[in-house]
Amino acid sequence: MTTLRKRSQLPKFKGEAEAAAFWDTHSPEEFPEEFEDVQVRFAKPLMKRGLSIKLDEPTIARLTRLGREQGIGPSTLARMFILERLREQEDGRKTA
Repeated sequence: MTTLRKRSQLPKFKGEAEAAAFWDTHSPEEFPEEFEDVQVRFAKPLMKRGLSIKLDEPTIARLTRLGREQGIGPSTLARMFILERLREQEDGRKTA
């Protein structure tokens, strides 16, 4: 059985900037016939195991403020700081 595909309701874009400007003001939900669900599989898990650390309120407030300035949450900022420090420690051992 042959099915005819409906003509696309999406505009033709001249470039990425034009497409980005369009999607800044539109949602894919406005074009349900244009998209299909697909299965996505990630090669490696994003997080293998959590680790809880206890911090005082002023430290959490500082992490929250600094993270907000960078557009990230305090947990993400703390993780970035920890990974950065671990790299520095490992790099220091290699040069010593």
